[in-house]
Amino acid sequence: MQLKTPKDLAIKARKQGKKTISYSQFNMYKNCPLQWKLTYIDKIREYEPSMFLVFGTAMHEVLQHYLTTMYEQTAVAANAFDSEKMLLETMKSEYKKTIQETGKHFSDSAEMQDFYNDGVKIIDYFKKRRGAYFSKKNTELLGVEIPILCETDDSDKIMLMGFADIVMKHGDKITIYDIKTSMFGWKPKKKKAEGDQLRIYKRYFSKQYDVPEENITIEYFIVKRKLYENIDFPQKRIQQYVPPHGKVSMNKTKRQLSEFISTAFTQDGKHNKNAHYPALKTGCTYCPFKTNYELCPKKDRKLIK
Repeated sequence: MQLKTPKDLAIKARKQGKKTISYSQFNMYKNCPLQWKLTYIDKIREYEPSMFLVFGTAMHEVLQHYLTTMYEQTAVAANAFDSEKMLLETMKSEYKKTIQETGKHFSDSAEMQDFYNDGVKIIDYFKKRRGAYFSKKNTELLGVEIPILCETDDSDKIMLMGFADIVMKHGDKITIYDIKTSMFGWKPKKKKAEGDQLRIYKRYFSKQYDVPEENITIEYFIVKRKLYENIDFPQKRIQQYVPPHGKVSMNKTKRQLSEFISTAFTQDGKHNKNAHYPALKTGCTYCPFKTNYELCPKKDRKLIK
């Protein structure tokens, strides 16, 4: 069975009698435990599609295809491939697929064109400066979308699942990259809030593929849709961010993941329906339940757990 989607990973885990968790589940719980409960225990799925998600998926596929071609063939072959056409076709197919899944039309041709134009500029920038980011010298592409499906450190009944966007090998060292799309790039506050995803991937890639943690580094590869206007200094379309991933940072993330698992799941790996799941105001901004005062009364929302 080829593991290409989260559903594939979940099916494989279920065949072993185990539940799966993902970074997105963990992150949702951190931002608001009640949102996690409503979504995963009560099965109330509220999903707002957007062109940001469609564009992000398309840019992932284009960049991954480029790098696969470059490392398996040549940089010349990668540059010759019509990445712009792939971008447009993938955006259209992802848009249609999302409409089929949600029944919602959520964009128009003008917005689609704007996102596409931004993507073309990113691709052009990347092709011209690719050598500053990825080199074939002493480097091997281990793969793209490498599946992670591994028992958690806290329970053999629960498996951590995910996909590593890009994995490179340099001698005995491994780098796990996660591709992110952003409007203008990440500011310091955003950087400080990020890191858990790749720290978790580092831990469980190490565990699943038997690579020492100290031999793994992690990096966010952030592509910017827009550049600031009326700025005198040169601006880059690509931002690289290596989050802290030494022992202190890794242990902090591990503790938070353990707290999530011990609260949200019973010892036999089932959802803990009797736990307390507070509503946190810090998670309201993008929460689909923020205006549903029956499920999440305003008076119950707190600043901290």
